[in-house]
This record gives sequence, C-alpha cells and structure tokens, in this order.
Amino acid sequence: MSRPGFTFCICPDSELIRSYISKQLQARPETWKQKVFWGDEELTDSFWESFNLTDLFGECRAIVLRRANKLKTSDWKRFHFVLNKFRKSVWPFFCLEGEWEKGKPKIPAELKKQKFWKLAEKKGWIWQYPGIARQNLNKYLKDWAANRDIEISADVLAVAADILPLDAAHLKNELAKLELYVAEKKRIESRDLQVLALQPDMDIFSFLRSLQENADMVNVWKQVLQGQLGADSNMAMQFLGLLLREARVLWQLQHGEEDKVRMPGSAKSAKKKLAGKMGNQDVAGLWSLMLEAEYGIKSGEHSPEQAMDLLLARLVNVFR
Repeated sequence: MSRPGFTFCICPDSELIRSYISKQLQARPETWKQKVFWGDEELTDSFWESFNLTDLFGECRAIVLRRANKLKTSDWKRFHFVLNKFRKSVWPFFCLEGEWEKGKPKIPAELKKQKFWKLAEKKGWIWQYPGIARQNLNKYLKDWAANRDIEISADVLAVAADILPLDAAHLKNELAKLELYVAEKKRIESRDLQVLALQPDMDIFSFLRSLQENADMVNVWKQVLQGQLGADSNMAMQFLGLLLREARVLWQLQHGEEDKVRMPGSAKSAKKKLAGKMGNQDVAGLWSLMLEAEYGIKSGEHSPEQAMDLLLARLVNVFR
C-alpha cells in the first residue's frame, strides 16, 4: 500500500485543499474520478454506498467530503465501518475547512476519539496548512514567478506581496491576470501592478473616501449589503481585516512613515490625501470601532449582520 488509506485535509482555504487533492491524485498512475459530498448536508445512502460500489470499468474513486468540520457529532462514529479496511479503488478525503485559532486548527472533539483519526496521525495521513499569510506570500510569489520564467525584482515583489489577496482563489485569478498583462516581456515592473485589484472583495479605500466626502450614503449601504459582508462571520471578519489594514496605512501616511507603505505611487498619493483630510482623531477612532464590532461578533452579543450595520452607522457619525 503506497498511498494513504484515507486523508484528512485541514486548511481554511478551500482552493488550497482542492489543489492539494488534485496533485495527490495526479501523482498516482491510476485514473481517479472525484465524487464530492458536503458535510453540512445530510449524508445520504449514496454517500455511504460510494465506499463499496465497484466501478465496472475499473475506475478509481476519490470520495471528497467537503466541510467535514460541519459533520454532526454522531456522524464521526459511523465512519469506523467504512474505514476499517484498505480499499484499493477508493480514496476518502476529509476536508476540515474551519478557521484556525492562534495558529492551530480546531479538530472536532468526537473525531479525535476515533481510532481512524489516531491511525491517520500515526501514519502521517494528515495534511494541514494554515492558508496563505502575508509572511509567506513573498515566497509563494517567488515560486510562482520562477515556474513561469518571469523576472520580478525584490522591490516589486514586496509591493505585490503587500497588496495581493490572501484567499487562494482570488490570488490565483489576480496572478493569471498579471501574467497575461506582462505577456511576452516576462518581466514585472512596478507600473504593471496597477492591473491588480488591491482588495479582493471590496475597495475599502473608496468606501472610506465616500464616507469622508459625505457621498450618497444609499450607495454605501448597498456596497456593504450587496457584498454580503454581514452574511456570516467569515465575511464580516474579512471586512474588518481589510479595514484594519487600511487604517494602519492611513496612520503611517499621517506620521511620515511613507517608506513603510508599499503600493503603486498613484494609490499612495490618493491615500495620503485622504489621511490628511481625516486627521489623527478620525483615523485613530477606526481602531475602537473595529474592536467593538469584532467583540460583538465573537462574544455573540451581535450577529455578524447586526455588527456590520452598527459599525457602518458609527462610521457615518465619525465622518460627519
């Protein structure tokens, strides 16, 4: 047996999980067909039957259970009966996609009690990765450029690593756009980075500028609601993360730390102008508002949607 009997994929980024599974299957001499199920839905008879059905054409089957971290406690016990022996033509993948806390994944308590989990730990059948972070994005971009024979200087690389999205799906799209933009010249220069979207889900800078200039507030509300930032805690926390980063940049530009802000010159000039209009008190006030919103969500005092509505109302008052 040269491959795992089953594999646990632990990562908050679904695109990275998808990529990992694809690479594992492609590395095998057999042809594997993926059959995907979802842990936040009822596990039907067809799911359990897929472990035992024999394909008439001898095709191997990868059973991918997405969002396995959403399984009911009682469901984990049932897997003992399908993981108790090695099946040559079946390769189960369990995707634990929950957010990590303090650099560590959250493993369901019932799962850790199961013998098959302990076997996976012993055999090394667990792949875990915290996702793409600012501190490892630089290396990711170096590897990406090297694999495509694209030249990129250290300075340009630093700027790109500071403005690209951390979500793997968005990052992949932005890099594909950049690769197409530089085309045959095979060299990325600072001005080429203007083709990138500075934020993957929402242009926080434009959002703050609209508030500061007292623009049509109906459009600002629509921008938040249409982006569904309050639909769940992940989206709300992502919005707060973007807002925090923007506040930090504005503070640095207010206090003569322009050399620490790495972004295209035109974007930096526009943000410096906004920072000057806002003043120290308004920029500093952003931190308090963000902390209140984050505490409200994590404590359960407010739903993500309520927290976002309250945050926006307070931001309007600040800028007025």
